[in-house]
Amino acid sequence: MNTPEDLFKNKFSGFEKSPSDKVWKKIERQLTIQKFLKFNPKTFNIWYLAASCLVAGIGLAHFVNQENETQEYNAKTFVSSSYDYTASKRKVVVLKPSTENKQSTKTSQNKDITDNADKTLISEGRTEKISQKYFLDSTQNAETSKTTIAQTQHTESKDFTSYFEMSAHSGCAPFSVEFKNLSKNTEYCYWNFGNGDVSYDQDSKVVYLEPGQYYVTLKTVNGVFSKIYTDTVQVFAQPQAQVSYVVSSKTLIAEAKNAKASAFVWNFGDGIKAVGEKTTHAYSDYGVYHLALTISNNICADTIETDINILPQQYNIKFPNALTVSASGPQGSGISRNQNYVTSFYPRGDVNMLSKYTLKILNRNRKEVFSTDDPRHGWDGYYRGERLPKGVYVYVCQYEFAGGEHGNLTGNITLIWE
Repeated sequence: MNTPEDLFKNKFSGFEKSPSDKVWKKIERQLTIQKFLKFNPKTFNIWYLAASCLVAGIGLAHFVNQENETQEYNAKTFVSSSYDYTASKRKVVVLKPSTENKQSTKTSQNKDITDNADKTLISEGRTEKISQKYFLDSTQNAETSKTTIAQTQHTESKDFTSYFEMSAHSGCAPFSVEFKNLSKNTEYCYWNFGNGDVSYDQDSKVVYLEPGQYYVTLKTVNGVFSKIYTDTVQVFAQPQAQVSYVVSSKTLIAEAKNAKASAFVWNFGDGIKAVGEKTTHAYSDYGVYHLALTISNNICADTIETDINILPQQYNIKFPNALTVSASGPQGSGISRNQNYVTSFYPRGDVNMLSKYTLKILNRNRKEVFSTDDPRHGWDGYYRGERLPKGVYVYVCQYEFAGGEHGNLTGNITLIWE
């Protein structure tokens, strides 16, 4: 039995059909386009066409450029000048006739006038010989023996200066300096004070807050000219005076604290002075005395003043130099003392006579770990419920007794674990 496939083969066996001429032309056109777009050095294609266009474009550009140069050559020519640029003045320059100008062609008329050409300057009734380059009008007549040239010449004013004065060249921070602008014939000025501050004012005042050397610059402008004047300001560190003292009977024991200085002068308020970082002075009578300490680093100085009460009745307090911290936890703020060692840090002595009192405990990093204004509020060596590490701590106490006697106490306390 024949299948449909067999029947189809038997029916069309040996059948042929050629494409029409229209189809063949379309195929040939497609093949020709593909061949034209493909690079082949043996046949003309799009690559040869592009190269031909590029060569033609370059030739056209060269031709146009030559035409432009010819036109520009026949136009006005500007030749740069070697003169200054401050004060502008219009001047007329007349060139003396020469045989070369008379015999030159129209092309040679457009050449630059060089620096060595012989020229006469006519300005404000004066005639001078000059040698400069000028702005030449090429439309001059070839047979005219004189050429008029317009020139703008700039010259710097002889009185143009840049200069300033300051109220002081050195001082201690914070250091205030006034600047006076003494420049002449300036249109405007610009200040740079070296500390980040700038100004366009005529005169200025600046405060230098940090020590160091600062370069101050003043720039003045006149037309296209400018000048710069520079000076320096030296600022030194300012020392800070602090004092710690204790009064016992009629004797004052005082010390300068945290002072980065080389000189210390004490004035005890009774007509007597002393020098040194530490001092002891005995007053001859009771009373209130004005104590002053002046410190200096040979350049800058600072003074601190306070009143000292020398009273008949003297009171005293003192602190232990060690504290044993209990391992059983915080002991509270009460005053306690073991039979063999101190378990709470608080003052001893005339505590009941105190009218003012503050106590602070600092660790080795100067961080406060305890403070109180109650002389009966002792420290147990704990901070926020945690036992502090063993080591040396610092206490600072300020006090005043009922009679007016007052002072500061500073010392070390060693923390010991139980």
